[in-house]
Formats: sequence, C-alpha cells, structure tokens
Amino acid sequence: MRELFQNPAFWPALIFACLLAANLWVFLTREWESNHRAVDYARINHPLDAPSIRRWQLQDNLLEPEIIWNRTPSHWQHFVDGKMTATLPGNAPAIELCAPKFHGKPGELLADFRHTHVLRPLPEGIGPDLIFSLVHIAREHYRDKGMHFPDDIVIFDTKVIVGKFRRRPVSDWIDDYAYMGQSALAEADRIVRDEIGVQDADDTLLRMEKITAWMRHQLINAGGVPKDDFRWLDPLSIFKEMRDGNGKGWCTQNAQIFTFFANRAGVPTRFVFCGTVQSNRLIYNGHSWVECYLKEQHRWAYADPQQAIVAVHDHKGIVLNSADVFHLCERELFEGVTARTFKAWQWQNLPVEAPPGAAVTVPFSLVNQVARNQFNPQTIIKYRLPPNVEDTRDIYSMLLKSPTYTWVNFKRYLFEPAPAYSHLPTNGVLTYRVRQSLFAGLVAALTWLAWAAC
Repeated sequence: MRELFQNPAFWPALIFACLLAANLWVFLTREWESNHRAVDYARINHPLDAPSIRRWQLQDNLLEPEIIWNRTPSHWQHFVDGKMTATLPGNAPAIELCAPKFHGKPGELLADFRHTHVLRPLPEGIGPDLIFSLVHIAREHYRDKGMHFPDDIVIFDTKVIVGKFRRRPVSDWIDDYAYMGQSALAEADRIVRDEIGVQDADDTLLRMEKITAWMRHQLINAGGVPKDDFRWLDPLSIFKEMRDGNGKGWCTQNAQIFTFFANRAGVPTRFVFCGTVQSNRLIYNGHSWVECYLKEQHRWAYADPQQAIVAVHDHKGIVLNSADVFHLCERELFEGVTARTFKAWQWQNLPVEAPPGAAVTVPFSLVNQVARNQFNPQTIIKYRLPPNVEDTRDIYSMLLKSPTYTWVNFKRYLFEPAPAYSHLPTNGVLTYRVRQSLFAGLVAALTWLAWAAC
C-alpha cells in the first residue's frame, strides 16, 4: 500500500478520477433549463447594423457623439430644425450647439430653446437618420437660484439608443449552414427560387409571407410528435421527412425549417424558444418561434411559423420583437396591435373580408392565444446562437451522429450559453463557472497525470 501511495502517478490519477466523476455527475444530472444566461433587452434587440451612440462628449460648444455602427458613412449631413447646416466627416462628426443658451430669464420658455437635430448618413440610403432634440442650459440658470452646477448641461430627447453595452451584429445570429454541404444548400436555394417564389424585388415582409404560406401548404398534415433523430438532423432533412409523411413535427421543427429557408431567402432569421421547466419534468411553458431582421425598419420581428403569424405590428406599423410581445401579453395591452397572417388553416374563420387563403392583417387579439399562454410570469425567452442544431437531452448516443451536433453541444454546455430574456433571475453565471472550473480541473489533472507517468 505504501508503494502505491509513493507512486508519483497515484495522486494525480486519484484527483483525475474524482474530477472525472464530478464532471460526469454535473453533466448527467444537469437541468436543461440551466443552459442559458440572462441578458438585457438592449443586447438582444439593438444590433450593430443600426447606428447607435455609446456616449457624448461635450467640449466648449461642440457636441461629439461616439457612434457605434458596423458601417462608416462617407459623411453626415447635419440638419437643425429642418435646415441643413453642415456636412460633417463620417468618422467623427462634431455638432456645434445652437446659441443662445437658456438662462431662465423672465419671459424665457424652455421650449423656445429646444432644437431638433438630424444626422443623415451619406451616401443616401446607407442607414437611418439619427434624430434628437436638445436644450442647452447655462449653468448660471441654476447658480442664480442657489444650486451649484459646475458646467452647462444639455437635455436630450431622442429615440436613438445611447449607452455602453455589447452590441452584436445581425450576422452573429445567422447560421450559414455550411456543415450541410454545397449540394444541400443548392437544393434549398432552388426551392426558395422556384417553389417559394422569392424574387429580388421582394421586401423582407413579403419574403416572410411567402415562406410562411409555402411551409403551411407543404406541412399541413405534418404536425405531431417528432422522432428522436430530428434532434440531430439538419433542417432540410427534417423538412423532407415531414413533407413526405415520414415524420411529424412540433413548433420546434417548424421554427428550424423556417429559420433555414428564410436565411437562404436573404431574410436574417434567428431561432427563439421558451421552455421553462422544473426538474426536467414540470413544464410552465414550451414553444419555439423565430425573429427576422427587417432591414427596412432596423428591427427584429417576432414571427410564429407554426401559427402562420408573419409579423406583429404596433399602432404605428412598427414590427414588434419577442420581448415586446411578451410585455404586451403580460399586461394584455393589445389595442391597436395587429398581426399579419392568412385566412386559412386554423384561421379560416377570421372575421375579415378576404378570400380563403389570402394574407390578411387582423387585430393581434384574434390570433394571440399561443402567445398569451406561453408568455407568462415564468417565461424565459432564449435566443439560439448558430449553428441551429438542437440540444442533447437523455439520449447521448446522438452525439455520435454528427460532429457538428457534438461540437455545438459541447460549446453550449461549457462556453456559449443561450442568451435569455426574462423577468426572473437565473443561475446561469454560477452554473457555467462550476462547469468550467470542473472541466479546467480535469484538464489540469490529466496534464499532471501525463507528466507523472513519464
């Protein structure tokens, strides 16, 4: 026994065995619900593809915005109260504040000192205008009334996003499906062109509408419990099996298929889902849908392929994302909110004048039953980063089916949790620290063991 303890490989081997057991125990007893990490609304819904402002610098009479954008315009046209005043450099525009400042003298109204500024990127059409109103208030206004202010202040009124946070480009969310091979992608592109009928002139919403209608026609009898193999199969194979009657699909498969064909049709689309569970057995909600990026509005748009909902709009015609719809359902604030869908399938009896099968715009309250059920106080909305493959649960032999499936699940387990939005706190940070620490310890113990064995 003493010789065993004195063997230089004994202790590293023992530690390695303990850490291996700990890693396996954490992996095999994990809850699927723990594979995400909470993030805020801004990081989910404000991509780099639309200009925003990280911070402003005010020096003397110049206001300099630090603009965050994955494009650099050649110049910015600067308008004040509708009149163009200057053409500014694209990489560092500096705005001269309008004089005079507000001093609060008798008869002065703050509203009379408010000016609306527009920064328009050039060349025209490269991106949206940055619009903001501001009032420049002299520090003397406060000092004369007995309150110390060290500097002038500027009050902003703007819908431009301002703040320091990580902004992902839309491309971060988009799967290129390269692992499927060129022949499969070429077949998908032919389907998009010849069967779905997407044309170059189609705007984003029309493309979404065409894909939704085509999918519902193709898969009208394909609803049902999916087989296990659908977890690792690619979306084109899943679609073919469902279309040909060799498999059934839930909302998850519909969302996967839509995400695939939409991306091939030039509509940047990400897979979104909620599945709030307890002990992998008690289910509070469970549904899958998608979000498409509308370049026309520079916004993510909620869409539900299984429910044939193309998009949801507010009373101004602005598309709403999943978090927006979540909040509407939470408060049941549906007045003026509309949905684009079809007078077909489960919506044949919509009270709207239109021929059967036609695309229609209706009050969202008529078609929001699934959204209202799924978006509840327990809801955690999760956004899948590519590649768009499923998560491993229970049947671990699937890890032998596809190297892409295996690698993606390894990354999600250790390094790349699904970003999630919710009212609820999560243990995502602690969960991943424990997993990473155990795995790092295992690698270190294996290295020590290899060194001792030499």
